[in-house]
Amino acid sequence: MKTTKLLQAAAGGLVSLLTATSAGAAGWTLTDLGTVGGATSVADGINSAGQVVGYAEAADGSPRAVIWTAGIATVLSPGLGRALAVNASGVAAGSVLSADGTATDAALLSPAGVADVGTLGGSFAIVVGINDSGQFAGYSRRADGKDHAFLATAAGMADLGTYGGDYSQAYAINNAGLVVGSAYDAAGKSRCFVSSGGGLVDPGTLGGTFCNAFAVNDSGQVTGSSATAAGIGHAFVHDARGMVDLGTLGGSSSLGKAINRHGHVVGSARTAANQTHAFLHDGTTMLDLGTLGGSTSIATAVNAQGQVVGNSTIASGAKQPFFYAGGVMVNLNTAVPGLSNINADKLYLNDAGQIAGTGTIAGQQHAFVLTPTP
Repeated sequence: MKTTKLLQAAAGGLVSLLTATSAGAAGWTLTDLGTVGGATSVADGINSAGQVVGYAEAADGSPRAVIWTAGIATVLSPGLGRALAVNASGVAAGSVLSADGTATDAALLSPAGVADVGTLGGSFAIVVGINDSGQFAGYSRRADGKDHAFLATAAGMADLGTYGGDYSQAYAINNAGLVVGSAYDAAGKSRCFVSSGGGLVDPGTLGGTFCNAFAVNDSGQVTGSSATAAGIGHAFVHDARGMVDLGTLGGSSSLGKAINRHGHVVGSARTAANQTHAFLHDGTTMLDLGTLGGSTSIATAVNAQGQVVGNSTIASGAKQPFFYAGGVMVNLNTAVPGLSNINADKLYLNDAGQIAGTGTIAGQQHAFVLTPTP
């Protein structure tokens, strides 16, 4: 990923409160998070306190890493930057332009300052998550042009390596410092890994030859997609029981994208009608969440209440963002007055039910947060 693309600017302004109600949903208060003088802002994460991180354009049009607290923006990077994840204390991790302008470095970002930890020797480092101890994970280009997963603190970055292949990628980190992702072996097969920084541990597969781990909760339960003996990818949970196949919705394949603190998994699965639908697996049963009228849906996040966000097609085939709770799937583009064109692939959900994202407000692309109304 090129520096200019990673740090690309996108929509701004501040203020704006509205309330909305919709069938099956309690409704939300919409807060327009605005910018820091420019036209655009983008949300990249939300913590348990409702603090949102991302980037916002300054008056000169350049992107700045930002954290919004109760709707108020604080700039975290003096130069070009983007905050990509935030922990419960409001410490963010993300990307900043290197001092010589040649690389996109990983960094810890807070109002107290920036701790730039660089890259693994190449042109970029991408952060995927940060825990409450300030450890953060992601993947970085090396000097040899290969991308490897890393685990970092303010003191520096450690290469997590591979299984003998060329590439690895981290997807998530939990509060115990456990990083999960996928790494290639010498035969070119992708394998799941879990790591606390002392090397990669292979949790195995569902009987096949590939595995990708996408999420981990604070109990160390992992989800993702693994090949069965038939060579088909199925969603799984890995925990003290080993690799557990979550099955499908009657079709051939499935994939786990996120897991909450109860071990409940969301993702997507093929149905008997050969459609891809979002699912919620409660540890016993895989529930088909349906669609917004189209043939496809994917769940991307789930909170401790079992509320889910993701995206779905409507009858026309257009992709829309959804919120699911209590058996009802709501189109967020039509449920909240004053908010439209939401990026359906980038929704963030905390355990309080707050949703952060990016959409069009008053004709401009802005970061926003939706807070449930009583």
